[in-house]
Amino acid sequence: MFTGKKVRLREVRKEDAEVINKLGNEEEVFINLSTRLPMPKPLQVEENWYQEYTKEYNEDFIQFVIETLDGTVIGKCGTGHIDWKNSCVTIWIFIGNPENRSKGYGSDALSLLVNFIFKEMNMNRVQLYVFAFNERAVTSYKKVGFVVEGIQKKELFRNGTYNDVYIMSILKREYDAAKGGEADAI
Repeated sequence: MFTGKKVRLREVRKEDAEVINKLGNEEEVFINLSTRLPMPKPLQVEENWYQEYTKEYNEDFIQFVIETLDGTVIGKCGTGHIDWKNSCVTIWIFIGNPENRSKGYGSDALSLLVNFIFKEMNMNRVQLYVFAFNERAVTSYKKVGFVVEGIQKKELFRNGTYNDVYIMSILKREYDAAKGGEADAI
């Protein structure tokens, strides 16, 4: 378990399936998170995912539940693709309930996740993809130190139009410098 100023990241538990499914089915979440058709998923999908996830320990796909310090589950975050050879990882995050957005929970959770990746996984680069219209997420990512380094022009078809997707990243030396630590040699 990793504890920040506002949230903690903990392991995913079987009993989390229903609440995570409900949070993930918030319209703003599935519209802003998935490149697939923006539609809610049945609870059985989350339950099946959990069974597969826990069947065999796998360091190539890491997920955490995000909960407030009082224990309320508010979202989930984790890794997508981990490139161990090149020390690069792609991440994702969501805060489900609209009442829990714009309160710093996402930035705190993201900071914990990035810290874990740099300090425990020994990665050099953390990257993510975010839809350009998701301004709240872009602001949160920049708050943690991510920068837009590329744009996939008109990559996503959503709500009747083609939209840009930003590629954002942070390097370990940038993270260390922002945290006041000693930057790694280039």
